[in-house]
Amino acid sequence: MSITASVGLGGKNTVPDTRLIQAMINPHTAALGIDLLDVDGDCGPLTRGGIKRYQQVFLKMTSPDSKVDPGGKTFLHMASNPAPAGVVVSASRLPIKLKAGDFLQVPVVMDPADGTVQDAYTAFEYEIFDKGARMVGADYAFGVPNEIEVWPNAQVRIGVVLDPGLLAHEQFHYDVGFVVCRALAHQLTIARAPTIGGLVTQLNSLVDLHIKRRVKLIQRRYDIDTHHGANAKYQRIWLDRMTACIANPAANQIGGFWL
Repeated sequence: MSITASVGLGGKNTVPDTRLIQAMINPHTAALGIDLLDVDGDCGPLTRGGIKRYQQVFLKMTSPDSKVDPGGKTFLHMASNPAPAGVVVSASRLPIKLKAGDFLQVPVVMDPADGTVQDAYTAFEYEIFDKGARMVGADYAFGVPNEIEVWPNAQVRIGVVLDPGLLAHEQFHYDVGFVVCRALAHQLTIARAPTIGGLVTQLNSLVDLHIKRRVKLIQRRYDIDTHHGANAKYQRIWLDRMTACIANPAANQIGGFWL
């Protein structure tokens, strides 16, 4: 695997090639002492400077040319030196704890999972940023560092007071989004494919598995067990499970359900 033409100072700088080089530099920005590059395919001063710095630090070039050639020394070094340990796809959420101001007040709140009318309903939104791809040996991997951002999509029926019990119940629904996206991030970190198309296929499959299927199973079981928060015993059981799950960054299950 390689780029199709030179990237950098005086290079052809096609968008796909430039994006690949940007994504291959980004795992090493801490060691290079530079800011993360936007993986946008624009070979501007920051990208050319990143190439130059890479050549200075890792290849010990006294006269770096700020250019990556197909099959050249710089590209081969990048391809054989993927992300350092700890440079991964991760997940974050904002806010961490829900408060009344995070809920949109609406006349009627309905849980789409079972069609019941509820006092409140909480789902989550997420975004996986396009950081391009990087090479790991002969395979493509997702560009790192990257972070899946999670935020709430919450509603409360007009006139309902979000007391501590109701907030705690809704918090769990929101936390499911975070822990599932965190598990998804682990899988994206280790995903490999021989082609960009194959990597995109893996992304779509992983999102479908984690976000669409597993989230639905967990949320449904939680609401059945807790009777939408009315069963205090099972509410406490599930909240304790979530506390333990959040505390374990490597968690891949909660209550016997895969994340």
